[in-house]
Amino acid sequence: MQRTYQLSEIAPTRAEGELAALLLREGRRQRFSGGKLIQQQGDEGDGFWLIESGTVSLCRFAADGSVTVFAILGAGDLFGELAYFAGVSRQVDAIADEDAVLVRIGGTLIERLLTHEPNFARWLLKSLANQMRLALDRIERDRSLSAELRIARALADMTRRDGPVLSLTQQALAELVGVSRVTTGQVLRGLSAAGLVRQQYRRIVVIDTGGLETLAKQPG
Repeated sequence: MQRTYQLSEIAPTRAEGELAALLLREGRRQRFSGGKLIQQQGDEGDGFWLIESGTVSLCRFAADGSVTVFAILGAGDLFGELAYFAGVSRQVDAIADEDAVLVRIGGTLIERLLTHEPNFARWLLKSLANQMRLALDRIERDRSLSAELRIARALADMTRRDGPVLSLTQQALAELVGVSRVTTGQVLRGLSAAGLVRQQYRRIVVIDTGGLETLAKQPG
């Protein structure tokens, strides 16, 4: 049985502006084809990644073949920083959903930035603290949401972050919000009939962002 749980409304650490330019300039680029494993649960947490292009799923695979998907990240997002600063091994698997370019931020570079770039340290601490706050709020709030609300909130969150064209399959969305693919399909057909979204091959296009936001803000 597939077990899924995710924190889609919790914004990942995100690099923008001068900080993004700094990491892109100083880090080491690596390319991953779609479906390629980037990191595996249990690997040494010796640095983190910045996504320059493409999307990456953070998940855990179980011995019985089930998977828990925690987040789908896009350009500008970081992952792996929690394991690095906690001094623990990787807690999740990371897989490129499509061809992706990632920038590796290794331990030596991180320590140099923390020492010589105070804005980097402040930005990182603020983002990590915000993730914790949102995680606690989300866990408490989402215990009893309907499938429609969970999907609407996930799509609205990703649209705010990545724009209205989402590189997201129906299966990936189902895993992301923790409902079956059949239920996800039913909800998406309803959203399409309401003029809120349009489904394309491996994409979901939000065509009425205001209407989706209104739906997503409804009480559970």
